[in-house]
Amino acid sequence: MRLRTILLGLLMAVTVNIFPAWSSLILHSSRMDYAHVSVAFLVPFLALVFINQILVRRGIGLSSSEMIALCCVGLVAATMQGEWLSGYLLGTISSPHYFATPENRWAELLLPHMPNWAILTDQDAIRYFHESIPPDQPIPWGAWAQPVFWWMTLVAALLIGSLSLTTIFRRQWAENEKLAFPVAAGLIELTGEDDRSALNQLFKSRLFWIGFGITFGMIAWNTIGWSVTGWPEIPLLRNRNLRIGRGFQPIMFVVHPMTIAFGYFTKSEVLFSIWFFHVLAILQAGLFNRIGYEIGGADPWGSFHTAIGWQSFGGMIVFVGWGVWVGRHHLRDVFRQAVFREKRVDDSNELMSYRTAFWLFVGCSVYVFLFLHQAGLGLLPSSIFWFGTAVLYLGLARIIVESGLVFIRGPIIAQAFTWHTLGPAVISPEGAIAIGLTQTFFCDAKTLGITALAHVPRLGQTLTAQARRTLGPLVIGGCILGAMAVMWFTLYEAYRGVGAYNFGVISFRGAGGSAAESYQVIAKRLTQTFGTDWKRVSFLGIGGVLTAGMIGLRYWIPGFSIHPIGFAVGASLIMRSSASSIFLVWAIKSIILKLGSLTQYRQYAPLFLGMMAGHTFGIGLGLLVDAILFPGEGHKLNRW
Repeated sequence: MRLRTILLGLLMAVTVNIFPAWSSLILHSSRMDYAHVSVAFLVPFLALVFINQILVRRGIGLSSSEMIALCCVGLVAATMQGEWLSGYLLGTISSPHYFATPENRWAELLLPHMPNWAILTDQDAIRYFHESIPPDQPIPWGAWAQPVFWWMTLVAALLIGSLSLTTIFRRQWAENEKLAFPVAAGLIELTGEDDRSALNQLFKSRLFWIGFGITFGMIAWNTIGWSVTGWPEIPLLRNRNLRIGRGFQPIMFVVHPMTIAFGYFTKSEVLFSIWFFHVLAILQAGLFNRIGYEIGGADPWGSFHTAIGWQSFGGMIVFVGWGVWVGRHHLRDVFRQAVFREKRVDDSNELMSYRTAFWLFVGCSVYVFLFLHQAGLGLLPSSIFWFGTAVLYLGLARIIVESGLVFIRGPIIAQAFTWHTLGPAVISPEGAIAIGLTQTFFCDAKTLGITALAHVPRLGQTLTAQARRTLGPLVIGGCILGAMAVMWFTLYEAYRGVGAYNFGVISFRGAGGSAAESYQVIAKRLTQTFGTDWKRVSFLGIGGVLTAGMIGLRYWIPGFSIHPIGFAVGASLIMRSSASSIFLVWAIKSIILKLGSLTQYRQYAPLFLGMMAGHTFGIGLGLLVDAILFPGEGHKLNRW
């Protein structure tokens, strides 16, 4: 790999982290940490694609392989910013002392059990971080050095382990099961890796520019209204609620261009199953409300109904387990090749040898266990937590490489799975604190990095063998550099600016889904003595049985169109605002395939790629307008 590619890749990693932090924390403009394909990556990358087309004509542009490498680095590194990592990491390690009050009893219940090496303990550093520091005092960088260092070792282990795992599964998913990888396919088309002339044809397509004009034009139109009183607004991303009845949650109707754009490349049966099971979940939750059935309070970042969330997670466990079973022959070959050095399968086309990937994954898993143990989590809770994390990580990665839907969350979080599977009676106070500290890298039920990393081995197939073997270290190095850059930026702006509490994001507040909310849950749990919550576990089993039945029907009945992906994620909270767009794109795609043909379906693809590009550039335009006219009072154009 050329030196300029490496340097540009590292620059891309820093850009996709600093740029969205500046937008969200300083301008109070669009947040870019919602999707698994982040707008923080798409804005600079698509700008680079357009600029590179001009440079290529002059003979000085980047090659398609170089664009793929930059794409991989930016795609993954963009998951280090905001409420993927930096926001919750800094918020989690700084909030215990700052938000402790006599009313919440944290000083009594939590602080004595905190591992001091894992959190910020300097009282002045904590207070000034949230409230800003006097101009005549230096920023206390040293107070952050120890906790950030140790957490970054864990982040590195998670990223390396995730890349190793997705490398092992790449052949099974892409070649044996022939999953579509729609996100990777779209990015390959935009870089021109398959055919440079095809990229030129895409930019010459009238449908591409129609799609671009629709989404970009709506945002551009609305930005005029920010300065012109009485300017009519196009209600983009505005909720319309379809009410069903008393006790039933309304069906939200939101038109989201990004969901529609990526959804066009998703299998129709997956689209149908997601909105179908979402509607069923609303009806089931409404029925429970009408009869007064409840299994307990909700946990943070779960589904819109507790029982259905656990039911969905049972389905995800079976879905992931079935995927491992289907790939058992490949996984057996990888194991024997790694442990016994038997040459069972050709791994020359992978990012790394299977032996390297296997032992890296094992080593990283052991390090995570040791880290959690040192933080205070016992062997049994660690095993339960790691199992739940593995199911969510591997499950969401598999779902996204098959569906391409970028606004996806798990039905519950691994922390809730651990709490209710064992109960507070089994978990020590130190273990409870350790579970809370895991919010640094796994919150909001969307994983850390693996859903983006899952596309890197597929994208790497377009590179030469030599470039492919250097891609993995470049991606991981870019992530670490990007994470350190955005944390430095956040700390600097907090101390020298208005203070983290005034950034206007939930990461640094004491309630409302903030990092500190996990400590509120822990403090409550430490006063409780219940054991295994068998009601939740029962719904877990129900979901597993139903999913097993669906998988069986798909094998026994040809053409059975209900996909277990829909059952696993259809009730997640984010589906409240995504299901209507998924239904809309399913209807559009079905009409095209019904009235036309597969050829016509492919002919309309530029329209949806143009919608994605137009929406991305529209967000960039809004950010530019906010930076010039409304600094600190920006407008949020991006959401889930």
